[in-house]
Amino acid sequence: MATKDDVKGHFDNYSEYSKTLRSWLVAYGIGGPVLFLTGHDAPDKISHSPLLELIISLFVSGVAFQILLAFINKWAAWHMYKGELDRSYKDTSSYGVWSWINEQNWIDFLIDLGALLAFSVATYIVLHILLGS
Repeated sequence: MATKDDVKGHFDNYSEYSKTLRSWLVAYGIGGPVLFLTGHDAPDKISHSPLLELIISLFVSGVAFQILLAFINKWAAWHMYKGELDRSYKDTSSYGVWSWINEQNWIDFLIDLGALLAFSVATYIVLHILLGS
């Protein structure tokens, strides 16, 4: 049987990886385009590509996924916090909905996967443009 220390240790580990992944994804979503556009010929090649709108949309989507996930997790955490402060709040439908959301780790997985896919496809397209067929 797991002890409270075991549970806390696993949660702390998860929490740290979660923060690190989100930071890397947001940084890449913002920094990736900057890096691509600071190369010698890169800005001209990318700006004249018929895939420019797709590239921009993918990078913006990846960052938007991470902002959405932070938004969802922030509100779920707030409702869990309020439920601990006011035990009667745990009987409300709002708490029930957010408690359910808080327990659904597949939401985090799918949104992180969406961001990774968006950034991967955008990066592939950009590298294809810059390095040629």
